[in-house]
Amino acid sequence: MIVGVGVDLLEIERISEKLAERVLGEEEKKIFRIRRNKTEFVAGRFALKEAFFKALGTGLNGYRFTDVEFLEIGGRPVVKIHRDFGVFNFVHVSLSHDRFVVAVVILEKRKGGIIVEGNGEVLRGSFSVLGRSADGWEIDASVPPFSLKKRLSELRCRLVRYGNILLSECENDEHG
Repeated sequence: MIVGVGVDLLEIERISEKLAERVLGEEEKKIFRIRRNKTEFVAGRFALKEAFFKALGTGLNGYRFTDVEFLEIGGRPVVKIHRDFGVFNFVHVSLSHDRFVVAVVILEKRKGGIIVEGNGEVLRGSFSVLGRSADGWEIDASVPPFSLKKRLSELRCRLVRYGNILLSECENDEHG
């Protein structure tokens, strides 16, 4: 089920490299430092974050640009979050730039896609268990990832994967 779709378009020359300090998370800043076209990079990340918050349907309202990062693994975009935003377990991203940058973000809640380690009977008592693989138990849950991590910890279980979203090690307490 599609939870939200966000699109952002902006002219690259309107963006300053100085925006990087306010918009980029720590891992994005590492990528930024080695990029040749820094302005294009910042514009792209700004547009992606604007599209992400539009897909949430909230705008920035109480969130910070650094609460979400758009990283790269093998040349493809990967989303890393630092707090709960709602119930979706897949984020689809598209970014294109020339003179303008256009970003599209789609938030999706798919059945399953959440892999956990732990006692199967304990998990069945709290979640819909869909099956087992070499990676762990696949469950379906309508709980945002950091809330799920906390609940799993109480059950002495561990979250292995939450869809295609990377999670920071621990939710930033000042935001929770």
